[in-house]
Amino acid sequence: MPMIIKHVIYYIFRVTSHAGILSIFGIGSVVFAADQEGFGQIAENLIIPVTVVSGFLAGAAIAVGLACIFGAFIRYMQYRVNPLAQPIGTVITLFILGILLLCLPLIYKLTESGIPFSLG
Repeated sequence: MPMIIKHVIYYIFRVTSHAGILSIFGIGSVVFAADQEGFGQIAENLIIPVTVVSGFLAGAAIAVGLACIFGAFIRYMQYRVNPLAQPIGTVITLFILGILLLCLPLIYKLTESGIPFSLG
């Protein structure tokens, strides 16, 4: 791990409290509001940030999946030129990973419960 990342993580945990860390992710203002009456209200207020994170992760999974499939195509073209330089296992692994990442956002439709997201 690079030294700068270690210093940043050390600084975050040394300077901020748990409420400060949660506020970095936008959850602190929802969870620690003064006018909350109970756990039900807190849980209800947490649905909005979870929906935002769910939409972000779904979009990221689609983008990374497309990048993996594109990378598999490029590796396959290099494999066709020189099979010793690019093993076919790398091509197959990238392609399967890309397909799985493209299907990941759609898995919630197969389950009874899940947090839906919108692509628009």
